[in-house]
Amino acid sequence: MSTFNGFISEIPGISVDRFIETNRIKSTVFFLSHCHTDHMQGLQDPEPLPGPIYTSSISAVFLKHRYPQLADCIRTLDLGTTPIDMPTGSNPTHLTVTTLPAGHCPGSVMFLFETEHDRKILYTGDFRLSPKDLRSLLPLQSITLHVLYLDTTFFNRTYTYFPSQSESLAKIVQLTKEWLDRDPRNVISFRLPALYGSEFLFIELARQLQQRIHVNDQEAQQYRYLASLDDAISSAGGSRIHACLRTSNANYRKLPCQPELDTKFVRVLRPSALRWRNLKQGESYCWRLRKNEEEFGICYSNHASCGELEDFLRYLRPEEVRFNVVPKEEAAVEMTKLVEEICPREADDREELVEREEFSFAGIQYRKCPKQSSHAFSDEDSEEETVICQLPKRARS
Repeated sequence: MSTFNGFISEIPGISVDRFIETNRIKSTVFFLSHCHTDHMQGLQDPEPLPGPIYTSSISAVFLKHRYPQLADCIRTLDLGTTPIDMPTGSNPTHLTVTTLPAGHCPGSVMFLFETEHDRKILYTGDFRLSPKDLRSLLPLQSITLHVLYLDTTFFNRTYTYFPSQSESLAKIVQLTKEWLDRDPRNVISFRLPALYGSEFLFIELARQLQQRIHVNDQEAQQYRYLASLDDAISSAGGSRIHACLRTSNANYRKLPCQPELDTKFVRVLRPSALRWRNLKQGESYCWRLRKNEEEFGICYSNHASCGELEDFLRYLRPEEVRFNVVPKEEAAVEMTKLVEEICPREADDREELVEREEFSFAGIQYRKCPKQSSHAFSDEDSEEETVICQLPKRARS
């Protein structure tokens, strides 16, 4: 859950992923990295923003339909570099932004800002990228990065390792297919950790098993503006794969859409990352959660693991790191120590990326037309404070 206040202190007058009253007062240019609710606070305000909001083309479609009051404010960013019009009298007066894939959900992007004074600031939003994807991002190669605003959701060494997204998906597909093939009456019920964040899971599961995932009416309404989910979800009946229950105290073996179904025909799958502390490579990332019951937990994450974040930091060698997710005050102290350990004063050379995986969703391209099927894939390489960690070689009081 993002705790970032939205302000990029090196670029006064802009806000990223926060649109509440304070941001509207102090900012005239806005950026949205992706369409998850913790990054969209304030957009529900009936008043339009006091300036343009820049986002990806996929996110733009979602915004135009969900928040029609923003229609005249939305500016679409394609992957690549775009000059940004800053208001007269702004400092900096000139700003460019390079939009990079983030691999977190459909339309998610990172923003690489460059000011007229040649200051480079990278805001990751929520992200998970494989080494292959990172190497393909030319703007990050040999860059002198001054400030990194980092997704620190799992920046804790109890989360050093997660299986790759492809490995987790393969296990979920296996558990789903095996159960559905065993008996025509069998169904799958997903217990998901959050209302949003499972879009890629739905897309890949539907693509590989050739059937849609059943979601509730409210979720279907929110998702209907994301073209990449057109062929992946449905609120109509008939599906054998369900993600229609979202309350924590719900009985996930008792489906309201099929009340007559005996619970012995229901297998519950719980993809999540938070519970998978101290997992090591080679260990099982799928557990039966209840003895003699069809309920399984699978380690699945669309945020980078701590090990992946360490690789990312060693590769980029930023001068400063600022934490976008700080669950509690003492966590900031521990994260600061960790950054200083990863990027010590005497080590100035960038390191090569560790080959942890060769797949992530950032390498998948989706068509953006809202009314068309969206499974066009490409394998091309193509609480309200910001906590700062400045590396020792540039320490300040």
